[in-house]
Amino acid sequence: MATSVTLSLPDGLYERATRWATMAHQDVAGLLVEALSVALDPVHSVAAPERSAAALSDGEVLARAASRMAPVQGRRLTALLRKQREGQLSPAEQSELLALMQVYDALWVSQSDALAEAVRRGLREPLAP
Repeated sequence: MATSVTLSLPDGLYERATRWATMAHQDVAGLLVEALSVALDPVHSVAAPERSAAALSDGEVLARAASRMAPVQGRRLTALLRKQREGQLSPAEQSELLALMQVYDALWVSQSDALAEAVRRGLREPLAP
């Protein structure tokens, strides 16, 4: 099943989508569907929503507050960001970068929630006054 949607895109965005579609040998509509799919459901899926930090034990809160991106993902994210700055990302790498950024963002939100909870509980000092 598919739902038809009509969008008004800014001219610059449409032009970029057209160029990308040409490079990928796709029609613009198919490319935009794929891009939205990647943006809303990344290739490297983000973990299911976690329990709120308020529901965790003190140890779990501190562990979540100290969590980091997997080293291999962090290195790949850094490499892709460098390539993006240099204007050298392929369409596949652009999708991978978007997925890794979503992983990073989800981790950052989770870590921030845990840090705030740790401060509320008096487990940590605030990061800034």
